[in-house]
Amino acid sequence: MLPRRSRHILPLAHLFALLLALVSLFVLPEPSSSLSVTRDAVSATTSTSTSTTRGPDDVAVRIASVPIDLPLIRDCRRSAYAGKSVNLPAARSFCEADQITREGYVCVVAAESRSGGRVLGTADLNTKTGVVNNVYVRDEARKRGIARSMMMALEDYYVGMMNDGNDGNGRRRRKLALTVMSKNLPAVNLYKGLGYKAPGVYGGLDAISTMSPLNFLIEMEKEI
Repeated sequence: MLPRRSRHILPLAHLFALLLALVSLFVLPEPSSSLSVTRDAVSATTSTSTSTTRGPDDVAVRIASVPIDLPLIRDCRRSAYAGKSVNLPAARSFCEADQITREGYVCVVAAESRSGGRVLGTADLNTKTGVVNNVYVRDEARKRGIARSMMMALEDYYVGMMNDGNDGNGRRRRKLALTVMSKNLPAVNLYKGLGYKAPGVYGGLDAISTMSPLNFLIEMEKEI
């Protein structure tokens, strides 16, 4: 028989995990599909930036020109639901890329560098709040460093905005933030490798997730 103190260790650990899970239901922000899809200095609808960086394997990473690039962006995002019905509002919003047609949003695309090449990945930035979301790469284009290249392009763009002293509200914001499911290990490891950290309670949820089957929506952020 276990000593009295030892018999209570496991139940207390379970209780702690349950309490953190309950906290996450009330404290965690909206999912990235709606949280970061919400954010003037730069108008995404009239963006004509031609700044391009060379991504992996001759993939060109650049700021999207909206509405010119919308058909290619939508084709890319709809591949996430190939053969499936798109019924939820958040999923429809993602596929239609409607948020990047609003003021204050910027979209980075990774496209095949050949003329008329497909868009292989996208990532959105709300320039007013510094929230990143809709980081997506087609299945067949993954494990080539495309997501990392897009994130670095978004960071460079945001740093450029801050150096100009304008984030749409006339203030300098020092952080980029995003949300991700703790069991999405490829994404979590990518963000950690880029210097993003899960602050406060989110760090605790991330730690619990690594030791259990629990899957939490966690927030990560990075000082810029």
